[in-house]
Amino acid sequence: MDLAESFLQDKGFNGFSYAHIAAELGVRNAAIHYHFPSKEELVCAVIQRYRDRFQLWINNSRVKNLSPLEKLDWFFSIYTDARADNGKVCLAGSLETEFNSLPGSLREQTEALTHELLAWLQATLQEGREAGVFQFNGDPADKAALILSSLQGGLQMARALGTDKFHTVVEQHKQDLLASA
Repeated sequence: MDLAESFLQDKGFNGFSYAHIAAELGVRNAAIHYHFPSKEELVCAVIQRYRDRFQLWINNSRVKNLSPLEKLDWFFSIYTDARADNGKVCLAGSLETEFNSLPGSLREQTEALTHELLAWLQATLQEGREAGVFQFNGDPADKAALILSSLQGGLQMARALGTDKFHTVVEQHKQDLLASA
């Protein structure tokens, strides 16, 4: 599942096969099929595992007890540390790029993951606004969508222009949110 997640973030759903995973593991394709009869089932399991990890992270008392700005920094670090600095894109962004060609179960899982990311980000933005830490126009749900979509786009752009460009996207979001606070 780790390799499948890595391939998804590097090549996308349509960019890898069981043969790629089998070659990395030094096993036959049949060994993977034994555990996951279809690529769709494998990727559904990967997405569910990611969703479960995200829920563990956001419900961890260390994260829950952070200030809104620290929560936002923590969220940005997920994208910076594990993705941008390693040439990867986020799992949701990778799957959203290929959304129209995904099987139905993967569309549902991708949609659920994206909703969960947005809901947490929206709640954090609302909390920060109410605490006087963040200042922004409009609805927190809309601001969350803007931030998440620019992080996803920034990861794509980092592949072509380098990670410094992604880091400037993150810093710009912080400056925008804190500008009037």
